Amino acid sequence: MLTAPRIPEIGHRDRFIKKAVAQRLVFAVAGEDGLARVPSQRQRGRETTLVWTTRSAAARWADAISSNPRIKEITLDALIGEVLPALSRLKRGIGPDWGAAGIEPELDPLDVAQRLTREIVDGFVERTTASRKVFVLEDSSGPALLVSQARPDRLVLPAWSERASAEQRIEGPWADMLAVELPLASFTATTLGWLDGRGWLVAPDHVLGPGASELAPCALRARLKA
Repeated sequence: MLTAPRIPEIGHRDRFIKKAVAQRLVFAVAGEDGLARVPSQRQRGRETTLVWTTRSAAARWADAISSNPRIKEITLDALIGEVLPALSRLKRGIGPDWGAAGIEPELDPLDVAQRLTREIVDGFVERTTASRKVFVLEDSSGPALLVSQARPDRLVLPAWSERASAEQRIEGPWADMLAVELPLASFTATTLGWLDGRGWLVAPDHVLGPGASELAPCALRARLKA
């Protein structure tokens, strides 16, 4: 287990979290043996995989840390649901925005995943309370719903704080759906009440895969009213 981050790493980590969630994308260097990594400076035998929030930063380090490198885009969905859990299983650290301002962080990947998920919910609350709008996908039969990742006996309503994010999910089985704007007051009172009555969940600014944050409607309602 990695030691707690140092004070300079904490602000560095938090800036990475906010930017990664805002742009829903990070960058890594991929080489012949997978995503580029460096030996840990704290724990012998451990490695730290490096990611950045800008392509240019990844490119600047590419030749120094990998053979035959290429810049790889990693969506926020894949980062939370695939990459960070895989690094944890491999007992590797994560080095977000490594080398920026001379900081070479070594963080626990599951802690970073949890903080990313928390920031997604925080951002949803912040944006929807400012715009007074929430977006869901609907067709003539009702809203788009998913089976819960954590509770297969429950359904989940994905909701987004921005129309563009909702429209990006109009594909596959949802190809004929439309992004529908709901006033925040209606979403809070009616939609969340409807979910609550059925024991279903809500996924604010839903990400694909196992990293999605699924909340009880009453928990999200409390955040929005606060």
